[in-house]
Amino acid sequence: MRSFGVSGCLFKVFIIFVVIGLSGRYPAALSAETVEFQNAPEEAPVLDSPEAIAVQEIESVNGFQNAADEEEILPADSPEAIEEPVVDAKKEFEETGGYVVPNVVPPDPEILRLTAEGIMYYRGKGAQQDYKKAEALFLKAAELGGAAAQYTLGYMYHVGQGVPQDLSRAMEYYKAAAEDDYSLPQYSYAHMLYYGKGIEENHVEAAQWYLKAAGQEDSLPVHYYSVGVMYDNGEGFPRDLEQAAQWYKQAAEENDGQAQHNLADMFYNGDGVPKDHEQALKWYRMAEAQGFVQSQFSIGMLYFNGEGGLPRDYKKAMGWYLKAAQKDFPPALYCIGYLYENGYGIAPNQDEARHWYQKAADVGDGKSMYRIAMMYLNGSMGMEKDEQKAVALCYKALALGVGEAAFGLGVMFENGEGGISRDFIKAVELYRRAADAGYFKALSRLGVLYDNGLGVARDLTEAAKWHEKAAIKGSVYSQNRFGGMCYNGIGVKRDFAKAFKWFEAAAKNGNVHAQYNLSLLYFNGHGVKHDDIQAYAWMSLVAAQGEEIASQQRSIVKSRMTPQQLIEAEILFNRLYQEVLL
Repeated sequence: MRSFGVSGCLFKVFIIFVVIGLSGRYPAALSAETVEFQNAPEEAPVLDSPEAIAVQEIESVNGFQNAADEEEILPADSPEAIEEPVVDAKKEFEETGGYVVPNVVPPDPEILRLTAEGIMYYRGKGAQQDYKKAEALFLKAAELGGAAAQYTLGYMYHVGQGVPQDLSRAMEYYKAAAEDDYSLPQYSYAHMLYYGKGIEENHVEAAQWYLKAAGQEDSLPVHYYSVGVMYDNGEGFPRDLEQAAQWYKQAAEENDGQAQHNLADMFYNGDGVPKDHEQALKWYRMAEAQGFVQSQFSIGMLYFNGEGGLPRDYKKAMGWYLKAAQKDFPPALYCIGYLYENGYGIAPNQDEARHWYQKAADVGDGKSMYRIAMMYLNGSMGMEKDEQKAVALCYKALALGVGEAAFGLGVMFENGEGGISRDFIKAVELYRRAADAGYFKALSRLGVLYDNGLGVARDLTEAAKWHEKAAIKGSVYSQNRFGGMCYNGIGVKRDFAKAFKWFEAAAKNGNVHAQYNLSLLYFNGHGVKHDDIQAYAWMSLVAAQGEEIASQQRSIVKSRMTPQQLIEAEILFNRLYQEVLL
């Protein structure tokens, strides 16, 4: 599923004539995981109701030229309605000097008459609105092969407009009209196949009909967009982000706002296109101009992170969040609370932070529910401690798929907090749920539990697997722990080079134990070329944090260094101090 970039994730898209979709992503600074808004075609009315189409489908189907507005509907047997003879192409060529009238069979006048009268009753224009009479006329036209009538009947039976809803009959008429190569019934038929309405769900066949609809001369931007969604999600087609981006771009260039937003997300993440935050901003702005709330939020995120050629500007980020908040967009409400809580671009205000978190929770934002739960658990942010409410909110957030909530409950079960009895087995279960949701801290905790045989049989190979996953996701503890496992050959094959890689990552992320381990690797030349200057500088950094053993080891290193090396080591230490500790 499309994981929306700056805004992402990831309310579902309704495919209708005006496509509405919501997505959002929380600031990268808030947490490692992102909020994903699924981009599947959501169940909704078909693309275009006959009213929404106005006379479009009648003008395009069977060559019927706005028959409902003609001054006079000619009977099928009137002289004027009799078909003209087929043109003699050779004679016409000679008489016209080369221009030949196309040899096209004109539409059946009886279909035109029945469809026109049906439209009059359907819309109540030229006759009193009467769906039953309209249905009867459309049925007759449909039996003669009238695609416009077939399509309109499909819609009526689909939504139960003036007739009892009958999805099987809707499918029958949509398919009949679709086979005449017109985009609207093809799209509607694909829609029914996708959701299994009136027929067994079939994404493969649905994808082919979406593709047919997008290939017609009368196709609409939303048809291109829908094919993009199928490629994006790998539904009906093998997942192909380059194809998805191409279809989104085709729809976006014809001003489809949701496609513009999705294309922006792809540029933001580098999915199917080269990563380009400035291009992302361009398309977000185009979608925002059409009122797409997720793009308003996304522009705020670009200001929050200082991306897309924009300076980091928390005040402007707040302005865009507030704009999206007017439509109760949950990630925007959450971010406003976050800015107030932490004082980004505004004076810290716990009351305002709680207010916005609560607003987000009230519209179903699980992340905000979890944040409020932690306030209750710890009695923080001006909230009275209430462990029962904390646990209840955590479970509510968990039901919404919030990985943090699974992690938080896991911690409660591991430590016996929140009025919960300690239960390592339950903790493992919850950490696995959090890990499946992409929450990296859960990966690290699973590594610890396997390390110690808590809730599971002790298994150092399994522990190493989880610590490596957590290290890749940015867990500083696991970076150091996995580095140690690689160095000592615990649960993995001994590998000094890999140990150096993870000790260095954790060291630069501020882990004092990793900093000391790294200094020893430089001192001994394990996994890296021997370097007393690096060893001395890193030991000095550890010593500056009060670790006496580093001071002792530094003296040994110093004893074999030249005066010039000591000068270089002091320069390096000062740089590391600025970069790592400050």
